[in-house]
Amino acid sequence: MPEQIMTVEQIRAAEAHAMTTVPGPVLMARAADAVAAEADSTLTTARGRVRGAKVVVLAGTGNNGADGLLAGARLAARGAIVTAVLTGGAGDGAAIQECEEAGGVVVAADEDPSSAIRATAGADLVIDAIVGIGSKAGLRKPADGLVATIPSTTPVVAVDIPSGLDADAASVGGSHVTASVTVTFTALKRCLVEAPAKAAAGRVVVAQVGVART
Repeated sequence: MPEQIMTVEQIRAAEAHAMTTVPGPVLMARAADAVAAEADSTLTTARGRVRGAKVVVLAGTGNNGADGLLAGARLAARGAIVTAVLTGGAGDGAAIQECEEAGGVVVAADEDPSSAIRATAGADLVIDAIVGIGSKAGLRKPADGLVATIPSTTPVVAVDIPSGLDADAASVGGSHVTASVTVTFTALKRCLVEAPAKAAAGRVVVAQVGVART
C-alpha cells in the first residue's frame, strides 16, 4: 500500500489534536531526535564519526528552526562542532539556549553575515531548518544567499521539507534547498513525492513523533 500523503491542513489538525494529550515540547524533542539520528548516520557514513564534524544548522524563527536547533544540540553533545546560523532574526529562545549549553555557537546572519557564510561554506553537514510546511515557494534574504554557499558535495539534512518548497505543491519556484535526505514528520507531503519538487528532497525518511495520521 502506498505511503499516505497529508496536506498541510491535515497535518496541522492532527498536530493540534495530538497536543491535547502530548505537550508540544515533547513532540519537538522527538522530531529533533529523528533529525539528529539521521545526521549522525550521514556523518558516520561520510567520515567515520560525528566527533569533530563541522555541522551548521540553518535555523528560522518557527518550530522548524527550533527542531533544527535542538538537533544541533544533540550533535554537539556527541562531539560535533555545531554552528547555528539564525536566518530570520531572533529564533526560538529555549532551543537556542539548549544548543548553546550543549556547546553550539549561535550566529545571526543579519548581524554577522561573513561568519554565517564562512561557516555554511565550510560545513561537513548542513541541517536545513529555515522554514517548514507552512511556508510558500521560494526563499528570501538572507536565507537564499546562505543556501547558495552550500557546496554541492556537502550533505544536507532537511527538517520536514526542503526549505523553499511548498509542501502542498509539486511545482518548484524560486530559491530552495536541495537535500541529501529529508526527515519528514508523521506523513509524506506532496512536494516530497511528486516531480519536479521531489528531486530536491533526496532520500525521504518518515519519522513518527506521536501525531496520529487521519
